[in-house]
Amino acid sequence: MDTANALPDAAQKTAAATQALHDDIRTRWSRFTDFEVGSLRDAEDLVAKIAAKYDLEASKARSDVAAVLKGRQI
Repeated sequence: MDTANALPDAAQKTAAATQALHDDIRTRWSRFTDFEVGSLRDAEDLVAKIAAKYDLEASKARSDVAAVLKGRQI
């Protein structure tokens, strides 16, 4: 196996996974800009911003975030 080519391929997969996650977030919560989604620190940051932007209780926002993330990390 050529390890020199493994890293770029892994980086491409990671970038694609990150873009897919950002697309899922923007699809579900369209009030977020690309910049805002790219600036998220973690799931709790997303929960706080959703609660504020959509006037939801944190527990509802947390549940919605868990459904969209499906175990993925921001």
